[in-house]
Amino acid sequence: MPSLRRIFDVRPGERAIVLLSVAYMAVVVASFLLAKPIRNALFLRQYGAYNLVYVYAGVPIVLSLLVPFYEWLASRIGHRRMISASLTFFALNALFFWYAFRALPFPGLSGVFYIWVNSYGIIAPVQAWGLMGGLFDARQAKRIFGVIGAGASLGAIGGGLIASTLVGVVGGAQNLLLVLAALIGLAAALVTAIARPRTGHSGSAKRRRAPFSETLSIIRRDRYLRLITATVFFLAIVTQWSGFQLSLVADERFAGDADRLTRFFGQFNVAFGLVAFAAQLLATGPLLRLFGIVVTILLLPLALGAGSLFVFLIPGFWTVLMTNAADQTLRFSVDKAGHELLFLPLPPGIRSRVRGAIDVVVNRLADAVGAVLLGLATQGFVAGGGLGFGVRGTAAINLVFVAAWLAVALRLRSAYLDVIRDSIRGHRLSTERAAAATVLERSAAELLTEGLASRDPNEILYALDQMQADSPRMAHPALCALLSHESVDVRRRAIALLNANGDASVAGHVEPLLTDDELEVRTEALLFLVHHTRIDPLEKISELGDVAGFSIRAGLVAYLAHPGPAQNLDAARAILDAMVREDGDDAARTRLEAVRLLDRLPDAFDEELAALVADPDQAVAREAIRAAGRRRRAAAAPALLRRLAETAFAHEAADALAAMGDAALPLLRERLLDAGTRLAIRREIPGALARIGSAGAEQVLLESLLQPDTSLRHRVIAALNKRRQAHADLRLDPDAIDELLVAEITGHYRSYQVLGAMSDLDPRDPVIVALKQSMDREIERIFRLMGLLLPRLDIYSVYVALRSSDARIRANALEWLENVLEPQLRSLVLPLVDPQVGLAERARLANRLVGAPVDTLREALKTLLSSEDSWLKSCAAYAVGDLGLDDLQADLDRWAEHEDPLVRETVNRARRKLTRADEADQAADEERRGWETTGSIGFG
Repeated sequence: MPSLRRIFDVRPGERAIVLLSVAYMAVVVASFLLAKPIRNALFLRQYGAYNLVYVYAGVPIVLSLLVPFYEWLASRIGHRRMISASLTFFALNALFFWYAFRALPFPGLSGVFYIWVNSYGIIAPVQAWGLMGGLFDARQAKRIFGVIGAGASLGAIGGGLIASTLVGVVGGAQNLLLVLAALIGLAAALVTAIARPRTGHSGSAKRRRAPFSETLSIIRRDRYLRLITATVFFLAIVTQWSGFQLSLVADERFAGDADRLTRFFGQFNVAFGLVAFAAQLLATGPLLRLFGIVVTILLLPLALGAGSLFVFLIPGFWTVLMTNAADQTLRFSVDKAGHELLFLPLPPGIRSRVRGAIDVVVNRLADAVGAVLLGLATQGFVAGGGLGFGVRGTAAINLVFVAAWLAVALRLRSAYLDVIRDSIRGHRLSTERAAAATVLERSAAELLTEGLASRDPNEILYALDQMQADSPRMAHPALCALLSHESVDVRRRAIALLNANGDASVAGHVEPLLTDDELEVRTEALLFLVHHTRIDPLEKISELGDVAGFSIRAGLVAYLAHPGPAQNLDAARAILDAMVREDGDDAARTRLEAVRLLDRLPDAFDEELAALVADPDQAVAREAIRAAGRRRRAAAAPALLRRLAETAFAHEAADALAAMGDAALPLLRERLLDAGTRLAIRREIPGALARIGSAGAEQVLLESLLQPDTSLRHRVIAALNKRRQAHADLRLDPDAIDELLVAEITGHYRSYQVLGAMSDLDPRDPVIVALKQSMDREIERIFRLMGLLLPRLDIYSVYVALRSSDARIRANALEWLENVLEPQLRSLVLPLVDPQVGLAERARLANRLVGAPVDTLREALKTLLSSEDSWLKSCAAYAVGDLGLDDLQADLDRWAEHEDPLVRETVNRARRKLTRADEADQAADEERRGWETTGSIGFG
């Protein structure tokens, strides 16, 4: 039996809502199950069971007139206010029927009352469950709907008790209508009480309601909603026919006596209301949590199918009674809770509209169809017009309806999961679109064109910077126009960009600039022509007379390295080597020009390229890294690997290594698996491997999966996720992934043990903040590993949904996990991501799973110092020094020479702090002993 603590594990402000909801549901059901015995008794006494087909058919006609008016009025006064108003109206109706039965009986009054009760029995529960669906999300509903359903069962017991015990006390079935009016009035008051604390007002806010035809169109177009509609349709017919069978055998047994019939139906409601109440508390919650609605929605059709089979085989009072008992027990407990959960994955904007349309309109249609078929199967609507079937015949036909119901319910199970999956995936896609979207009124190309056409040289230079940063190989027609610009910087930068773009077709526009008045422009023009034409640089230099020294050397290197009769690679290498190693005021400009040369020279200058990749000047090094990637020179890979450890170059170095493809794999594998390689380098290698994306790169990632360093392991797993997304057929070892997943889950539970032991610390304490950040990464690794293990489930979308600020999306993600994960994995993962499971409960689960508990702050810090996470280790060391925990000195000493500089520095700082504290304590002790000695001498 689920504990009340777990059922009511909601915020204090919501606890009152739950209790009021339980009371409201109990009163609504009590009123209906009080009205049913009165209805049955009065009608059967006057007309008999076979004439029930007329009132069955009359209910849809009345509701077809009532529902549009209800919707119209609700759109003007608000949904919750409409619930209160309609309940008040029904209470007044009950008073009218009491008066009519006593003072103004007219022909057909019991038939009108029967139709009124059935209409109330459809509208009031739909209103109640619709209100509940708006109050709670899917995860809350899974726990709370069980207890609300228990309230419904208590209401059934109460209604039955009132009918069976008070029928004689108040003077007959007619006078029970006064009690009925009081109960419906109490339900109206409870709706007002529920709405007020939730919203701070009466809940009368008006909302524009879509036309009813639009709601029907939504249902017609959506497969999931069509399946729910079919389920409700067959449910209504099957229960209608089972109820008819009970009325038939009860009328025969009690010979149409109204009071005895009222007492019987009341006792029936009490007895099986108690069974339903027990089922609600003992079974509904556990069944929903263990099996989900994909199983529980099958219970009622299976039970009614078995009951109908028994009625067919052994027709009689007791088999009919037990079939209806199964209906009474399951319909208002497990099945009703599961039915309401079916609507929760729908967007809130259409949920209430669709639920109302399905529950009211479809029930109305099913009642009409069921009534017509029942009339044709029994005695017809005119004398001798039916097939004359009795209990056995109707049970046989009912079995056909149950079979159709089961077929629809089986398809509904998978459709339910599809709807949740689509909701989660849609949220992920919208999140990605929002993150990636850049809202610009004009396109980037238009802005660039406008910048290049500006009169302001600064704006032109900014546009040129953007061109170089965003797409260094992109040509632009406006660049040629800038060659004649009045600004020296603009002319020089335009030539440089044309040079980088490699567009030799503009050589005719550049050549006139060899005679430009400015040295920088002449130099850039010479470099362009040397790179993209076959001119002799020495001849041109002698013509020009005055150009920068680096441009002369660059021109010579380009000329000597060019294939042909004049080629002399040794001479070119000597000049280039001098440029690469040059030092001085303008040396960086010379080395940068050497990089640009290497990007166009034959593949014979690997040593020079590697030296430039390691250049101390950032601009030179960055350009060299890009050149190494473009030329795919594996000889530069060792230098690129060293650059991976530097934040400023890590991304570009990884791109350059990735551009080398499989040629870089041997070195990358060696360094990734080598524990002696710096962690800062190893942590960047998985990203490069993911960019390479070949089968060989995937194999290296798989070999390096079991890394002790958490940050490195995280990046390897993330890289494998990217490869899995790109290649769904990526072959993995499921046993190895499963083993690592269990280890990550166990480690995360261990973190909750540690977090629980540090509950006395300020939540803003650095060690708490660091631990929570580390735990976030642990959860991400757990989901990434599940994504590798279960690629078809789109676990990444679930992870994104769990981090959403929308409670409905988070609830859908949890519901999806609960229905698709294997029981063992589900029992481990769900408590870690379910917000209803608190820290204390997770710590208890961790103690049971991990074993050795962590009870004290010292034990927690000792555990963190042993962690594989360098950041956690350093934060724990900081806390040890800050708190003066000198008994953990030995644990600090173990990490004094850690390879991570952050850990090393923090540990040594903490050790110095503890040493100073010890020295201060010793000095205080000596001073205290000195005072004690002085005091003893003085007093002596």
